[in-house]
Amino acid sequence: MIFLETNVVSETLKKEPSEAVIAWLVRFDAELALPTVTIAEISFGIQKIRPDQRADRLEQGLHEWRHRFAARKGWGMSAPEGMIAAIARVNGGRLATRNLKDFEMTGLELTSPWEF
Repeated sequence: MIFLETNVVSETLKKEPSEAVIAWLVRFDAELALPTVTIAEISFGIQKIRPDQRADRLEQGLHEWRHRFAARKGWGMSAPEGMIAAIARVNGGRLATRNLKDFEMTGLELTSPWEF
């Protein structure tokens, strides 16, 4: 799986995106994943340039990206949950939560204080 960083998605929203980037995206399409953080970062950037006319065009482009990836199989994890899981994994830690099912797919050692 290849996670797209903000600058890759942003390139596609330009009036004249790099042909190399577009070709690369087409080549690796089946492996691509769109992180929630990337969506949030682009959304924030769009709001910063309002009421500039470019904002509507960029927002439509972002909508198309989101729609395209919405149907793909993936973890139904929110951005904050994903960040918490990533922090636990990077630091070799365990994760305490009430919602064990939300984190089952992470491979982390989970514990629930409610089941103590």
